[in-house]
Amino acid sequence: MRAGALAGALLLCGLFAGAGLGYVAQRNRNEAFGRQLQHKQARLQELRMQDQYLERQLADLRSHRMLEKRVQDLNLGLVMPEPRQILRLWEPPAANGHEPGLPPGLAATRPPP
Repeated sequence: MRAGALAGALLLCGLFAGAGLGYVAQRNRNEAFGRQLQHKQARLQELRMQDQYLERQLADLRSHRMLEKRVQDLNLGLVMPEPRQILRLWEPPAANGHEPGLPPGLAATRPPP
């Protein structure tokens, strides 16, 4: 055999072997990224469910019923104020003529100062 033909055959074999090893390495890396993505998506779903649970729990703790129960449990002696004890503060109208934070229809219900 000639040395050139042998060198060419070895070079081709080396190229094909390198391409095959590169393909396998890339496929393994893609599979590893896929597994990481699945784990992270599962963790994200778990955190979303936990967030929803905690939001419901917070809403329950902020409810009027729960606050009254807690006041009674702690024996704080707090009661609802009488309507004459409530002082309502009104903000001056905004430049556009509407009360800040109120819909335009409710701005007209403001009592005279």
